[in-house]
Amino acid sequence: MPNEKRVFLFLEGPLSPFFRELGRILEQEGCEVHRINFCGGDVFYWPSGNTHWWRGHVYEWPLWISNLMKQYQVTDLVLIGDWRPLHREAIWLARHRGNRIWVYEEGYLRPGYLTLEEDGVNAYSTLPRTPEDVHERARHISDAKLPPPSQAPDPMIDRVLKTAWHHVGNVLLWPFFSRYRTHRPYNIGRELTGHIPRYLNRHKRRRHGIEVARAILSSKTPFYLMPLQLDADSQVRRHSPFTGMLECMAMVITDFAKNAPQDAFLFFKNHPLDNGLRNYRRYMRSLGLATGCSDRLRFVEEIKAGPLINKARGIILCNSTIGLTALRQNKPVYCLGECIYAMPGLAADKSQMSLADFWTALPRPNERLLNEFIKVLKHDALVPGNFYSPEGIHDAIVASLLRMGVIKGKNETAIEMAVEPKAWVKEVRPAETDDTTAAEKGAFENRPSENSPLESNEMPPEGSENPPDATAANEPDKELQKEPDPAGELPEETELPENVESGISAASETPANEGNEGENEEEKDNAGDNAAEDAAVPPAGNSTENKETLNEQ
Repeated sequence: MPNEKRVFLFLEGPLSPFFRELGRILEQEGCEVHRINFCGGDVFYWPSGNTHWWRGHVYEWPLWISNLMKQYQVTDLVLIGDWRPLHREAIWLARHRGNRIWVYEEGYLRPGYLTLEEDGVNAYSTLPRTPEDVHERARHISDAKLPPPSQAPDPMIDRVLKTAWHHVGNVLLWPFFSRYRTHRPYNIGRELTGHIPRYLNRHKRRRHGIEVARAILSSKTPFYLMPLQLDADSQVRRHSPFTGMLECMAMVITDFAKNAPQDAFLFFKNHPLDNGLRNYRRYMRSLGLATGCSDRLRFVEEIKAGPLINKARGIILCNSTIGLTALRQNKPVYCLGECIYAMPGLAADKSQMSLADFWTALPRPNERLLNEFIKVLKHDALVPGNFYSPEGIHDAIVASLLRMGVIKGKNETAIEMAVEPKAWVKEVRPAETDDTTAAEKGAFENRPSENSPLESNEMPPEGSENPPDATAANEPDKELQKEPDPAGELPEETELPENVESGISAASETPANEGNEGENEEEKDNAGDNAAEDAAVPPAGNSTENKETLNEQ
């Protein structure tokens, strides 16, 4: 489809200038671009240039958006989150018109990638869902056409500042968008009542997490790991049988108490961006006491999942993309919700076996199928880059233009010259010297990474024997106790001493921010438990390296 006949309509996007910059480059390439602003934050990031403000009632939305598509003869719809309110109707109307639909999300593989699929993502994805279809699709993909991950930095401070700027716009321009409602369960004011206390006591939670994790990693005690997702995650609320993570935890704990081996433990790892409005630790303790397995439940925060994944017997999750990380470490994975990688030979789900059977069956992934699935994923669903840093936005735009067919046939030098936004990209990288395209040769690499292997979630390349996190986790004493511990090191491959067991149990009782009913019991709940932790659990030591190994960035 010639670019001069392509008309792109942008709906809600990431909380960053990414959509505005992508639209600007599309206009440079001869496309017509329109943007709908739904709130003040949208206006702050895309203030002018073929923008349309939606301020009507939800009942009026289908006719309004349909008329807009007809008026400008829209050919392509671009958005993030294909499940959001108003987006679903727009997608159905776009399909009715025969438009192409481009959906962004955070990457299935991270860091270094974003998800960009045509027609839908996650449960709505058109990726192959059976081993036979994966084999067939992979057969037609050349390894040379797989984009490598972007090496662009993606610091958390960028996300925080850009998100804050979006909310400033929402507040200042609220009179113009008084009908706007976020797709999230809580508004930003409510979430801040959880985020602020969590930020203030993050160091305490990190110390506790390192101590508990180090104890279990240094022993031969078998355990399973359940990484928690955000309670507001659409993957949980729309593509699973649960309305939130509490229900998911309840199902897993009750099944664990009844069917898992009695010598095994169950670790819960909280999501690093959790808002603190659910006290998962307290809920875990209550369910553990109700089912008689409280002494075998553990809860950790603010640490990396890699070493825990490497030592775990199996991983149980709703449908988080961290399951792909576990599969690439050759770990059995069980998905409780709909998931793109749940199929025979990869992750198990209820269509293959019950959770009760998984505790002992522990089916490992098929290496060939996993490699082929990753190949299909990179080729059909991922683009290098991120939504936030200037370099990451640059890489994502280059790859997006290639995926959308806007710059098909251009060589890499022309692409780089067209996309280079001097106002927001810090440096111009030299082009490759051959004639291949950016997607084929990787115009996205050659930036030094600021993260060491254990301080990132980067997944290893296919064929790697020791993934970054796995290498460290193979020798927990060396990675977690690089300096002598004043309380004595836990020897590798030994049973947990009785005092350590009881200490971890006491540590698990330490409540996180209590906010689910509007109360905040952080300080008074922690006061009594901290003394028990300090007395019974071996301290993390004074080594900075000890702490950084498991630190969540």
